[in-house]
Amino acid sequence: MKKVFERCCGVLLLLAVLISFSEIIMRVFFHVSYDIVIDLSVWITVWASLLIGGPILLENGHISVDMIRNKLSGKIRLCVEIINTSACLMFGVVLLVGGIQFVFHLYKKNAVFPRYIPVPMWIVELCVPIGMLLFTVFSVVLMIKVITNGKKTNKHHHQLNGE
Repeated sequence: MKKVFERCCGVLLLLAVLISFSEIIMRVFFHVSYDIVIDLSVWITVWASLLIGGPILLENGHISVDMIRNKLSGKIRLCVEIINTSACLMFGVVLLVGGIQFVFHLYKKNAVFPRYIPVPMWIVELCVPIGMLLFTVFSVVLMIKVITNGKKTNKHHHQLNGE
């Protein structure tokens, strides 16, 4: 399931590149340019980037400073990993709540991007709450994984020491 999702985000990025190339070709060869075409490639890139953030979290593909954590072991390492994962979870929740409020505000105000074809802003900005919902869900999964692996590691450590 995750691989399919990653491929879909990859296809979205490819689509954004193809749209950018088509805009360049239209402008250079046909001397025609539509503002929506330029924006569309940016919007699709942002959607793909925000949607892939959650699945990357489980693969340790997120930005973190591992040199300190990797030197730690036992309960101290578990505490550091819980703190790091808690920070990711809080980040996701805060942006999810803020994103929902922002999209609702745009929808309520009927805000649009004034382009050749007016585009409702809430449709474009919907990627923030959707992406952050996925990020939050994956953060919870990661937290469960960190805690269960920490318990297994501590139990194994105690068995090795004859405790």
